[in-house]
Amino acid sequence: MIPVLGIPYYNRKDLLLRCVASIDYPVETLVVVQNGNEDLEMGIGICLLNPHLAKTRLVHIKHPNAGVAGAWNEIIKLFPARWWMLVNNDIQFAPGDLEKMAIMADANDDRYASLFGNHGHSFFVITQFGVNCVGLFDENIYPAYLEDCDWMRRANLLGATCVNVPGVNAIHGDEKLTGSCTIYSDPAARENNHRTHAGNFEYYKAKWGGVNGQEIFKHPFNDPGRPIWSWNFNTRLRLKQQWR
Repeated sequence: MIPVLGIPYYNRKDLLLRCVASIDYPVETLVVVQNGNEDLEMGIGICLLNPHLAKTRLVHIKHPNAGVAGAWNEIIKLFPARWWMLVNNDIQFAPGDLEKMAIMADANDDRYASLFGNHGHSFFVITQFGVNCVGLFDENIYPAYLEDCDWMRRANLLGATCVNVPGVNAIHGDEKLTGSCTIYSDPAARENNHRTHAGNFEYYKAKWGGVNGQEIFKHPFNDPGRPIWSWNFNTRLRLKQQWR
């Protein structure tokens, strides 16, 4: 059984319902963190029509916009577990995907920090072992993009093992878009993301001395006195990165 399956959600209710409908393995707690403004009340009820969720505790958290890192952290902090499966709402699981991920996570939750499906941090498992070693996601990277690169940078520096689970064939996107649909389905989101994505790169370069793949710092902000896993919430940066 999957202890916690968490889905941050901003838009495209149709894809959220598609994601939940494709669940074919038992889930103990399904958590949807609503970062957008769409009405989800009826959709949330429809989610539980999936027979594999008959005994699921479904938790719907409304949030102005926690961002991706904030939503992931909220799921981890509010629902203690040996491991958590975190999924974009525009993922559609292929038959057997969840079973493969769950079996490998159950067998290795004390040695792997994270386990990936076939779409990186759009469909992955993070273990309590991984959180203890690497820490939570840096919420200064907001609302999305590079929070995963930052976590992996820390994991690599700390020697934490992250693995891919073979034979996973989930779909990311819809019939028109391959990859994230959150941005490309909404012109306003695209415009906002153009600005905040640039801001996230500025923060990331200041933190690690280069863009993802070209990092040179061994400690955050090149400060040997700072633990690799650490980050401090920056209120001024959050205000600057807010979507308008």
